[in-house]
Amino acid sequence: MNSNESVKDLSIAHLQLIVSLIKHGNACVASDELGMSQSTISYHLRRLRSIFADDMFVRTGKGLKPTERCLQVGHFARDLINRVEEELIHGNDFAPSQIERELSLVADDTACGWFAKLFNDLQKTLPKVALCARPWYLNAMKDLDKGAIHFGIHIMPNGTKGIYDVEVAPCHRLCVVREGHPLCAQGKVTLEDLAMYPVILNDLAGWNNNGNSLIERVLKQHNLQPNFVGRMGYVSSIFSALHNSNAITYTSAVSLPKDLSGLTLLKGPVEIDEIECNYRLYISKTRYGSQETNYLIEFIFKSFTEYVNSQYQRDDVVSIIGNVVAGNKEVGDNI
Repeated sequence: MNSNESVKDLSIAHLQLIVSLIKHGNACVASDELGMSQSTISYHLRRLRSIFADDMFVRTGKGLKPTERCLQVGHFARDLINRVEEELIHGNDFAPSQIERELSLVADDTACGWFAKLFNDLQKTLPKVALCARPWYLNAMKDLDKGAIHFGIHIMPNGTKGIYDVEVAPCHRLCVVREGHPLCAQGKVTLEDLAMYPVILNDLAGWNNNGNSLIERVLKQHNLQPNFVGRMGYVSSIFSALHNSNAITYTSAVSLPKDLSGLTLLKGPVEIDEIECNYRLYISKTRYGSQETNYLIEFIFKSFTEYVNSQYQRDDVVSIIGNVVAGNKEVGDNI
């Protein structure tokens, strides 16, 4: 029997068994939880090993240990079980306030200040949802692709077939320097300034490496080279470093802390500012399509847009980027 024919024999009971054994590592506990006899569990395990051509679970002194392949299957098994429960069992009485799950999300470092608002929004509207929010990391897109992460926010384009994405808000940028910096008198930063003064780059979990940053790309077009003195993965560390340096950083206005004491905002080079960048919401296709996921997409979209607008409408930011409002597009426009 080939693998395609084997997968046809896969049932919800098989998926429930995988999830239970991963969770407990004990066949007896899984037997009680699922209401299956030990012999039935043994039979299903043999079928799973045949279907996936993998041991799935290995006996150890501490119980049954899932293989790497089993853990991969377990990620989408949970989603499929939830989808069946949502659509077939609870489809007619969907109530957002009753959603009970962990919501895992990663975001570009410049957007991590939004996590506090997202947590508070969830507590008010979806009190049974536990938020797990982290900064974007190198393999985040791969984890989104296989469903290990539910959602992501970043400015990078999506080149992965297993991920849907939707444009959420424009990413307006500006420069930040210390108070009293020599450039404060001119009120803006030019391309030549980026080549002369030290520059600290936010590497955005590797996205800005290897000449990919807007600064490098634009300066190269003008036969200039940025004077990079550092690359940091945390924008808050960059802001702290600026206090005792003549360095410049070019960042999203979304990243700014509430307290800018000791720092000054300046308009960035027009040649870089005019290049359009947008924050995008990424959704794994393994999660897409259910009432619950569709609701969460709308919820995250609204929460993030509100946060972006609160940052863009600050008096100190409006004076640099103008009066802009994000969120004119519908969620489904670019999915």
